[in-house]
Amino acid sequence: MNEQKLEKQRRNLVDRGLLSPDEKLYGSITINYTEKLVGRIETWKRGGVAIFTDRQVILTKGFSCEYIHIPYSCIKELGKCNQGFFPIGMVITYENRESGEIVTEKISLGKRKKWLQIISEKTGL
Repeated sequence: MNEQKLEKQRRNLVDRGLLSPDEKLYGSITINYTEKLVGRIETWKRGGVAIFTDRQVILTKGFSCEYIHIPYSCIKELGKCNQGFFPIGMVITYENRESGEIVTEKISLGKRKKWLQIISEKTGL
């Protein structure tokens, strides 16, 4: 994404209250995500967005307007996974600030290596 489009997207996210005005946006990408069904059984769902900034990862799932803010300081583990046979998944385990519980999110996205590198640099993992 070129700098002009990235800045326009950043301003839009600031206007919507998702980013603070001094937060730097690295980019966003469409994702698929897993949804837990029963116990360890989960299924991959289509549609969502991952937004990467200099302070946090923001995830949306499906068509909901709910945003999951994951500050880099709360991320405990980071890894790779597969979506079916395709090696395009990322696993983020973090501590939920509000409830204190440990949560694991599985997403699949393009350019996984790039996004993993950004999160690794910010978290030190």
